[in-house]
Amino acid sequence: MFDAHHDLLTIAYQAYITGDYSYLNKISYYFNDHNVKGAIANLYFMSIDEMNSELGVNYYKENVSVYEMFVKAKEVLDSFIPNAEFIYSIEGADFIKNEEELERLYDAGLDSLILCWNNENKYGSGNRSDKGLTPDGVKLINKAIDLGMGIDLSHANKNTFYDLIDVISKRKKDGSAVCCYASHSNSRKLCDVKRNLDDDQLKKIKEVGGLVGAVTVKDFIKEGDIDDTVDYRSLYLDHIEYLCQMLGSYNVMIASDDMQFLCDVVPYDGLLAVYDYSKIYKNLFFDLVSRFGVKTSYAISYNNLKEKIYNKIKNNRENSRRGVK
Repeated sequence: MFDAHHDLLTIAYQAYITGDYSYLNKISYYFNDHNVKGAIANLYFMSIDEMNSELGVNYYKENVSVYEMFVKAKEVLDSFIPNAEFIYSIEGADFIKNEEELERLYDAGLDSLILCWNNENKYGSGNRSDKGLTPDGVKLINKAIDLGMGIDLSHANKNTFYDLIDVISKRKKDGSAVCCYASHSNSRKLCDVKRNLDDDQLKKIKEVGGLVGAVTVKDFIKEGDIDDTVDYRSLYLDHIEYLCQMLGSYNVMIASDDMQFLCDVVPYDGLLAVYDYSKIYKNLFFDLVSRFGVKTSYAISYNNLKEKIYNKIKNNRENSRRGVK
């Protein structure tokens, strides 16, 4: 499996600052045992108060730059899982100072960018406001495209989403090799929550050649309180099937957004996952094959992300090294 969204860089950085590598060891087993071969690995940011509450007061320090955090997190993650196919990402550009720092992050290995989490920042906004892409946000996204980075549309509110689509569309018309996707978003038609994508958004993603990662989190699969009597695995397959109908089966991915590492702080997160991560490939692939057959299941669980995102981003980086536009 190639996981389209896992906060592995945050896990690695938190392990570094706490000195507790037990959960990272556990995750490394899942990768090294070939349950998972690759992932879009995120280092995430939100408001300072929320980070302090969720990750502890030592996670974000104003005297430690995003660049320093990213470099250390990547170093730790690579040491524990050295052979995985990682796309290194930042989720929430709140504390990236400017385009120059983004380029420095890219040179250090950053591959992908989610402009915002749920909150508003100086570049754009998630679901807590209706504001769109700011002038600074336009500059930052254009810089990311210039560098050949992946542009992740998940978490953006509708105005920011459509503003991002406008920038991506213009750059594609100019001949830029834009790689875009919504890494962890389900169908809003099947589950009407703000973090999911409605049909028009899905059509826009298809128009710009993007992909969508169906996320295995119960809150985004069915509305309402978590209900043990609900067959979330079947409903999750419904989301994948619908995304395949809207985008084509070769533009759909799997995203765990696995938050098990936070269970000690936020206990309910342990109830949100549809699949136990230690068995996710076996159980998920069984479910996929039962609905879609073997060939399509391989595409959704691995090949689509590998060929259309991982290879494209790595190719963009190689062309950049050689001075090819």
